[in-house]
Amino acid sequence: MAERSSLDEFEKAKNLLLKVQRILIISHKNPDADSIGANLALREALENLGKDVTSACVDTPPESCKFLRSAKGYVKDFNPADFDVIVTVDCGSHKLMAFHEQKPELLDRQNVQLINIDHHPSNDFFGNVNIVLPEAAATCFILFLFFSYCGWTITPSMATSLLHGLYYDTGCFMHSNTTADTYRVAARLKALGGDSVRCVKEEFHSASLNKLRLWGRALSRITLNGKKAVVTALTQNDYDEENAKHDDISGLVNYLNHVPEAKFCVLLTEDGRGNIKASLRTQRDDIDLTSITGLFGGGGHKKASGFTIPGRLVEKKTWSIS
Repeated sequence: MAERSSLDEFEKAKNLLLKVQRILIISHKNPDADSIGANLALREALENLGKDVTSACVDTPPESCKFLRSAKGYVKDFNPADFDVIVTVDCGSHKLMAFHEQKPELLDRQNVQLINIDHHPSNDFFGNVNIVLPEAAATCFILFLFFSYCGWTITPSMATSLLHGLYYDTGCFMHSNTTADTYRVAARLKALGGDSVRCVKEEFHSASLNKLRLWGRALSRITLNGKKAVVTALTQNDYDEENAKHDDISGLVNYLNHVPEAKFCVLLTEDGRGNIKASLRTQRDDIDLTSITGLFGGGGHKKASGFTIPGRLVEKKTWSIS
């Protein structure tokens, strides 16, 4: 499943992790189940080896991940000098760490050892060691390969964390990134004790009233523009009035992607910090969304991409950014 060059990076990462004691694992900002699942599984694997491990993320893990082991054990601040090695998981670029602005030393490859584990084609190989497999369905998929390569035990709780990320990034095996290998890894994780039922329930079949009402606002505003794009938006006022959380939009953009006559869909949301987050999805093979999101400093995958820019949403006949 992994090419020779990837196995070389596996070996480098394994040797580096085994020889140090203090390890920090960073999930990307606005974390999803793949980034959280990968972080928690790697953390448990390293703790089982007697390492001192800390998980970090600038944002709180989504509600759908809080059933996972140690999901509440995240820090939002740290001193890079306190760690021997830093690992980033599912960060398509160094900017997605979000910590780099306040802690520029994170990008100092001479003094900070960083392992970059990711599956985004847009990854800019910002680590000393880069385990980047764009063909992988999820970062959790890569970690399964890495654990298997290292010969490290995968516990039931680790298997559940990895399964959760795999379910999320494949849309419960409905996205085009699902391959025969994806099913094989999922089957192996299930056999190792992964709670597939709980993963699916928490990620795809659980919603608060506030979340459903927030979705209702977005769905009531749907338009299909002249470019055959489905577009809708949510302002900070929408979140406030529905007493909803920002991670309550998880899954909404995939729902918008169901419209058969649309070429792609766009969900615009205010993040409450003076920024606008755009999430794009398509079902079509002839559209590469990164060609759009890249214009705004974003990235991701061909059929699932996004970007974040400063501004606020203004509703006129169509939504605009100011």
